[in-house]
Order: sequence, then structure tokens, then C-alpha cells
Amino acid sequence: MTSPWLLGLLALPPIPILLFSEHFPAWASWLALIWLAALFVIYSIHTRRWLSHTPADLILLGMLLILPLGLWASPERDETLLRTFAFVANIALFYAIAAQSRSRYFRWIGWGLLAAGLILTAATIPGTRFVSSKLPLIDRDLYQLLPSGLRLPGDKNGFNPNMTAGVLAPFLPIALALSLKPQNGWQRALALVTLATLSLAVLITQSRGALLGLAVAVPVVTGILYKPLRWVWWAAGLAVAAVLAVKGGAIVNLFLGASDVFGKNSLLGRSEIWSRALSMGRDFPFSGVGLGMFQTVETTLYPIFVHATSSVVIPHPHNIFLWALAEMGYPGLIAFLAFYLVLMAALIRRYRRARERSLRMLAVGLIGSLVAYLVHGFVDVPLYSPLSAIVLWGLFGAMMAVGIREDGAALSARDAA
Repeated sequence: MTSPWLLGLLALPPIPILLFSEHFPAWASWLALIWLAALFVIYSIHTRRWLSHTPADLILLGMLLILPLGLWASPERDETLLRTFAFVANIALFYAIAAQSRSRYFRWIGWGLLAAGLILTAATIPGTRFVSSKLPLIDRDLYQLLPSGLRLPGDKNGFNPNMTAGVLAPFLPIALALSLKPQNGWQRALALVTLATLSLAVLITQSRGALLGLAVAVPVVTGILYKPLRWVWWAAGLAVAAVLAVKGGAIVNLFLGASDVFGKNSLLGRSEIWSRALSMGRDFPFSGVGLGMFQTVETTLYPIFVHATSSVVIPHPHNIFLWALAEMGYPGLIAFLAFYLVLMAALIRRYRRARERSLRMLAVGLIGSLVAYLVHGFVDVPLYSPLSAIVLWGLFGAMMAVGIREDGAALSARDAA
């Protein structure tokens, strides 16, 4: 049971049950939880480690302990329970992938991430609802040429374009890093194909948050890989800061512009919804309002006046930090902030200390992925949908696997079995 790939294999069966718990009998979800708990105990006994599997163990344990508080506070506990099961599935997948840092198959992780980017593009673009045009350069007739109508379990109405972009954008920096400095020519070819595919896919979603995230992530990746570019990007950053200092409001209004959710004045609408999330954090500081309860509580206790006559649904506060605050309280916000910091610290440490070129390049690409996700998260919540959340938590697991991987890590005969 100390074999990393065996742990990952055994952790997989309960995950779809927890992720789509509404489609299974109630007992199946509880049995899945018992399965995962038993698996963790057995694995910990064999490895003689309980809270040192990853640097994030205490943080994730804290997140799990917060979940019952959300259930207690939730006005619709059945819905929050479904979200709670999905949250546990996310953490299970994180550990299943993070454990592969000790696997002999780790050398294929870069290839796997590139393939995942292509597979996710093929799975999400045909199921995305392209309903508006935010960027003037995108011709609406283009969407008539795209495949459509695909529906996955848990997504009967189709994907929101911002959700699609939130899933795809974090894979682009990985493709960029591996196309610039790959293991070999075949990996470069695959990375270039993946980079071109993801670039086009994110562009046609017209997600301004995802594009902003990539606008920051690409300089980070290229600046790390090529030192002379750092001065270029620093100069460009200072120039952008100077322009924002002079005409920041006008630029932000122009960038956000109209929105399907917030109408003609997206900035005003977002400001109002952000204020409601802050109010929830103030009124429910320890428990939050419960997972998946932002819209219900906002409608009941914190009505939005800008959209009082609109039928548009606003299921989350369009900010990952305010989402954590509103639905999980200050303990949840602190836990998520700590989790992101641990991921970033692990990746930076691995980049600085790794002697293997492939490991360094993976660390750089994943640093860019985390940057793209966090910047996008200031204006959206890619983790809100269970389908997108499971993908992103899997990516977090890959980040941790790379972050804790040691150069030339030798597997024992038992691990390699």
C-alpha cells in the first residue's frame, strides 16, 4: 500500500460518487467517505506518516474541519451537503496526484499535463454556451463553425464561457514553458500544438479575466526562463502602472465593459456583489453561509439593487477570495490563502533547487499556471462549478507533486512494485 500509483488508483472509485452524489443513493456517498478515510489510515500506517504527506496537510485538514460548520449554518443543507461531498472529492484527487511525486511514472507528468490540456479543450469547447460578444475582434459567425451540443454529467445546461476559460487557461503556461525548453523534440511538438490550441480556445471564450491572468502569467514564465526579458517585463509593468495611475478608472471600465451577468456596467455590478460577500463574511465570520449558498443568502438577506429587476442568476461573488469568505467564513479564507502560498512556495523552492532540467521547467510552467488562476480569480470563481473544481484541484495536486519531488528520488522495491 506504499505504492503511490496504487494509492491513486484506489482513491479514484469514490471520487465520481462524491462528485455526482445527487445521482447515487445516499448510502453510496457515506460509503465513499468511509472508503477514503480507511485508505488514508492504511496508507499513513504503512508510510508511518500522518500529517506530513505534503506541506499542505494541516491546511487541508482545517478545510475539512470547517465543512461541518457550513452545513450547520446553511439554509439549504441538502444542497450544501452535495457541495461538501464534492469538496472532499477534490481533496482526495489532490492527494492521489500529489502522491505521484514518489512514483516511477513521474517522468511522464509533463506529457500528461499537455495531453490533459488538449483533452479538456475537446471536452469543454463543444459544450460551452457562447451567447455574447465581449471582444470586438471576434466575429460572431465564428461560433457557427464550432461543434456544439456536448453535455457532460453535472452540466445539463452547458458550460459558461468563463468556466471554460478558467479550466483551460492554467494549462497554457505549462505548454509555453515546455515548448521553450522541452525534454526533447517530440515534447516540443506536442507543447506547441497544445499552446496553439489552448490560446485559440481561451480567446474564443472571450473571458477577460482569463486573458488578464495569462497577460500576467506569460511574462512570469518567460521572465523566469530568460533573464534579459525580466527587464523588459519590469519596464512594461511600470509603464502599465503609470497609465493606470492616470486613467485607471476609465481603463478598468473599458476592460470590464458589458457583461452577460452585470449588464452594461460590469464594474458597478461587481462592486455591489463584492460588498454583499463582505457583508456575509462580517455576519457569518466563523462558518460562512455554507457551500453553494451565496445566491440563496444574497437574495434573502442582501438584495442587489442594480439587478433588482433582472432575472440573471449570480451564483457566486466573482472573486475566489470573497467566495471563500462568504461561504466558508474567515477560517476558510485564511485556509485558502495559506494553501495558495504553500503551493507557490513549493514550486519556487523546487525551481531553485532542482538539478533536473525537466523538473525545473515543470515548476516554471506550474508557477505560471498558479499565477493565471489567481489573477483570474480576482474577477471570477473558477472553483464554483464542481466540474471545473475537480480539474483545478487535480492541477493543484500536480503542482504539489512537482513541488515536493526530489532530484533522482529513488523508489524502494516496495514503492516500485
